[in-house]
Amino acid sequence: MKTRSAQPLLTGLMWAQHGTAPKLRHTCEQGDGVGPYGWEFHDGLSFGRQHILDGALRLTTEFVKRPGGQHGGDWSWRVTVESQASVQGVLLPSMAATMSSGPPTQDFPC
Repeated sequence: MKTRSAQPLLTGLMWAQHGTAPKLRHTCEQGDGVGPYGWEFHDGLSFGRQHILDGALRLTTEFVKRPGGQHGGDWSWRVTVESQASVQGVLLPSMAATMSSGPPTQDFPC
């Protein structure tokens, strides 16, 4: 995910359900069995909420930027996972980075 600001924050999420053949996902593409998915609301700059339905899992990601500070604001990002059935475990590694005029550089792991 990337905002439309001049120096965007890039965030990413991967997930996998524990099972006989877990599939590690990091994108939602038409035809890959994930869905429905999409933004419930956002302004492209400072807040948003999206839902991803992947089998028995419903993932919700939310972000908000509070203005101020030395670097243009503080970001908060929340991921909620709800299970529609009995799921033994879910793996959710994530990352955040900033982007300047060059390639993305990782600032901190989430």
